[in-house]
Amino acid sequence: MKMSCRAPNACLQLDYVRDTLFGPVALSVECQAQLAALNLQGRPALRLHICPPLPDKVERAHSVAFTWDGRSYHGVVRDQGKCGDGGLNLLVELQ
Repeated sequence: MKMSCRAPNACLQLDYVRDTLFGPVALSVECQAQLAALNLQGRPALRLHICPPLPDKVERAHSVAFTWDGRSYHGVVRDQGKCGDGGLNLLVELQ
């Protein structure tokens, strides 16, 4: 029998920036998320799964910052994709 290995959800304060025709717009929202460490061609990266309901226009974010378990993270969004559960996966290259 296959067991689910999903990480527990955590509430985090997500700060993100998206580009608009009028310049960058910084937004901040509290949301539920899951985090997984990755290696992106030898560079540290994260898969950040944002659980529904999704924050306003987070799928257009080009950078994110947040604190997880007392540690601060920030990076550039390299890829994003919607999930079957209505959530969003962000591939974040850490800076």
